[in-house]
Amino acid sequence: MENLYTVHTKLLDGRTYYFVKKLLKLTEFKGLADVVVGYGMHTDFDKACSIAGIFDKMIKDRMLLELEVRSIPQKPLAKQPIVIPETVNRWLAERGAEVLN
Repeated sequence: MENLYTVHTKLLDGRTYYFVKKLLKLTEFKGLADVVVGYGMHTDFDKACSIAGIFDKMIKDRMLLELEVRSIPQKPLAKQPIVIPETVNRWLAERGAEVLN
């Protein structure tokens, strides 16, 4: 048996709300879904954790770090140019028009 913790934020009416869950994972039973044992929502992270029953400072710090890492914008992938082999270009020039029409 172990506890799992999740956190995410949502902007509602111009204010950031924290949604915190405390889940119980019963590892002894295969295929059993995690059980929600605490849930908190508030504009203050510490109050949301208190509502959910999370009081351990290390766990709260880890949750904030996880939230911070997820909020870092990812760099877009560089677009790679499409290289068409010469054999395809030659085929398109010689027979492509009649085949495609």
